Amino acid sequence: MKQIKVKQENVAIDNNAIPESLKRTLDNIAAKAADRKDEVVNALSNEQPAKSRMVEDSYVQCTWWEGCYYCQDEDKNWHRVKCFT
Repeated sequence: MKQIKVKQENVAIDNNAIPESLKRTLDNIAAKAADRKDEVVNALSNEQPAKSRMVEDSYVQCTWWEGCYYCQDEDKNWHRVKCFT
């Protein structure tokens, strides 16, 4: 479990939660689509401000796939950030 510290708050991220097949899909989508990081930050700002700051500070790009926002860190690892049902 990787820990990312965000202004006195720890937010745990499980790097193993995203299957390889989904990682490849997200890589393909991100290569073709516009970055949605600002959209994710705005969507989380009222509901989950600490998570919004973490997304802004920790990820280089974000994308949308099948009801979820996914963001990629500097090491090219994808993380599921928020899903809508």
